[in-house]
Amino acid sequence: MTTDKLKYKRPYITLSAASSLDGYISTINGDSRLSNSKDWSRVHELRSKSDAIIVGSGTIRIDDSKLTIDEKYFQKKPMEHPIRVVVSSKGNIPLNARVITYKSDIPTFIAITSQCSKDQKLKLEKSGCKVIKCGKGPLVNLQQLLHILKTEYSIHNVMLEGGSRLNGEMLHQKLIDEVHLAIAPVICGKGVPFFTLPKTISSFAESPFFKIIRSERINDMVFLKIIIQYKQRDIT
Repeated sequence: MTTDKLKYKRPYITLSAASSLDGYISTINGDSRLSNSKDWSRVHELRSKSDAIIVGSGTIRIDDSKLTIDEKYFQKKPMEHPIRVVVSSKGNIPLNARVITYKSDIPTFIAITSQCSKDQKLKLEKSGCKVIKCGKGPLVNLQQLLHILKTEYSIHNVMLEGGSRLNGEMLHQKLIDEVHLAIAPVICGKGVPFFTLPKTISSFAESPFFKIIRSERINDMVFLKIIIQYKQRDIT
C-alpha cells in the first residue's frame, strides 16, 4: 500500500466494471456477460489486492455473486478473500444469497438504514452477517459507511463493483478515486448504464475529469485505467 492511500479519511475506492461500446453494463433483461476470461483474471487479481468489495443490493439480487476470488482466474497462494459489503437501505437481501451462504467464514457486512426492520436485521445477523446502520435513509450514508470501514475495520482499499445506482451515488459524492473499465465490442442500445446519477449533468463543465492513465488490449476488449479528478476538463 502506498503512503498516498493512507491519507484518506475513507478507503481508496477503485470502481471496476465492464461495459458495452455504448456505455451499458448490462442489457435491459439483465445480461451482463461482457468480460472475456482474461478480463475476469484482471477482476480477480484486483479483488486479491482489495481489503473489501462493495456492491449494491440490486447486484446481489440479479447476479447472486459470491464476491470471492476464483482460483480458476487467480491461482496465486496464499489467497485471502476480501470482506464483502452489501449496501441495502432496507436489508432486503435473500438470506440464501451466495454472498451470505458461500464460504461463510468470509465476513459479509450489510450496510442498512433505519428503514430496515428489526426482524430483517435479526435475520441477517442470525445468517452470520455483520449489520452496520448508516443513517436514517432513504439511502445508506455512504460517507459514514466508508469512515466506519476504515476506522473500525482497518479497510484501506475498496473495490466497487456496482451496480449502476451505487456507482452514480459514489461518483456524485466524489467518493471514487480510480476506475478500471473494460470495454467489450458489443452494443445493446438500451440497458443499465455505467452510472445512474442522482442529478442530471446539464453541461460537460459539471462532469468530473476522467484522466486516462493507461490503455491496453485484453484480447477482444479494451482496458482503461482512469484516475478521477473532480475538476473541469481542460480542452484548450
